[in-house]
Amino acid sequence: MSVVMETMTGHPLPEDVVIEILSRLPVKNLLQFKCVCKSWYAIITSPNFISKHLRNYYSKSDDSDCLLIQYCVTQAGELESLELLLDETPKVLSYASLGNMPFHSPFLCGPCDGIFYMYRDWYDFRALWNPAVNEFKFLPPLPNPPSNFSYSPQYEAYGFGLHPVTKDYEVVVMKDYWREKQEERGGCRYPLLVFVYSSSTGSWRHWGDLSRYYYLQNNKCYICINGVFFWLGSYEIFGDPEVIISFDMATETCQEIQLPDCSKSYKCQCLATYQDSLAILDVHEKFLHMWTLNERCWVKIFSIGPLPEISYPIGHWKNSKLILVSDSGELILCDPSTQEISGLGLTRRVRCVGVFAYKESLVLVNNGKGCERHNQKADRDSDFVIRSRNARKEECFLMESYYDGISNLFD
Repeated sequence: MSVVMETMTGHPLPEDVVIEILSRLPVKNLLQFKCVCKSWYAIITSPNFISKHLRNYYSKSDDSDCLLIQYCVTQAGELESLELLLDETPKVLSYASLGNMPFHSPFLCGPCDGIFYMYRDWYDFRALWNPAVNEFKFLPPLPNPPSNFSYSPQYEAYGFGLHPVTKDYEVVVMKDYWREKQEERGGCRYPLLVFVYSSSTGSWRHWGDLSRYYYLQNNKCYICINGVFFWLGSYEIFGDPEVIISFDMATETCQEIQLPDCSKSYKCQCLATYQDSLAILDVHEKFLHMWTLNERCWVKIFSIGPLPEISYPIGHWKNSKLILVSDSGELILCDPSTQEISGLGLTRRVRCVGVFAYKESLVLVNNGKGCERHNQKADRDSDFVIRSRNARKEECFLMESYYDGISNLFD
């Protein structure tokens, strides 16, 4: 940073050196530096620099040192994502509120390269959103359902990631549908329809149908491993987990994966990643159990406990650490390698439904193909800004789409 400031005060450096330095700085600094001069604005907004910044900044050792936390309550239906900046102790250093979303009470998936997929049930709103550069893109509606059918307004499963071959940002949606006649809705459940959105085409296409009906639980943290999405699933609506369904973006294949011998309770169980492998976290009788999937075989890694204060697992964080929730609502960090448990210093009396390891990026979502193709002009006048807020004075929380089927209470 000192070298950059020296450059700004009259000691010019070669352009390639300036580019290399800028590519390793945080996004908030780069957004300010766009105002230094026309040449810096051209550098920072160029597609090549955005790609270079994504590589260099994301490769730093402090990758994903920020958490976005989602909570659920059965009142209000407003939105607040708490951003926790944590040191290695850990201790909450500061927090901010992501306010003025493109639409109210969305469900989030991601982030992938700093971008979130946002979905709002009932109103059928979908968007890609990068809060760091104040830019979002509404996605077109899904193709119409089969004749004499309509989509369920409350339920769909989704995934969002970067295609490993084409480098397109893709959204995968698995949609429940029913017959339009009210008396026929409660009978036979149909296989989910699968749709894929590609950022290069800006449109949806129907991939096909799953082999049977599944109720898929949207993940409480970001689960995309080597271009493959995973969801816990059951054969009945709101049922406890029975299988895992995967969707591979590269081969466009779906598979059913059997669960290990665990408690199979969706309230005490979640998917996570551990050392680049799919993992299942399960809290049963105050013990934390973890299995990882290696070559389609489940291996039990550890059982820690008893942990009398732990209620349920919620996801993963950097360095393969795991995040749990205590009975009092406090977020707990677990290091599997040492089996150490430590509190993150944030307690809420409502249910935490999601944690996302987040790092800002310059990647734009309009006209974007992966990180190579971007709109060169950021939406600087956007109303959707990150604002600070005293969390003690005002607390608003996200809904959970599958949390006991209560999302209709917000509407």
